[in-house]
Amino acid sequence: MEYVAQQICSNTTTLPKNIYVYIHEMERENVRKLAPTVLIDWTMMPDRTEPVKKVIMKALHDKLAELEPELQDEIVIIFNDIPLSCAMLGGETRSENPDK
Repeated sequence: MEYVAQQICSNTTTLPKNIYVYIHEMERENVRKLAPTVLIDWTMMPDRTEPVKKVIMKALHDKLAELEPELQDEIVIIFNDIPLSCAMLGGETRSENPDK
């Protein structure tokens, strides 16, 4: 979890206090695909570009491949880009105060 947060902090201006990492493990009978899957929901801040996402995805893929080498070709990493107007922090939308 710290590795994920570290990669985001290292590649964006995101403050560590604004990164939340959750692990949700599913029971085998409830999953069609058993390979590691990472889903990152984040707001569309200006520095969260396609090249930045690619660097983060590569780092996460490589770390997961170390843990699950037999599944490295099956690892899935997905970014959900949330418009700034659709996220709120401290009572203000991110579009109202993106520097918060």
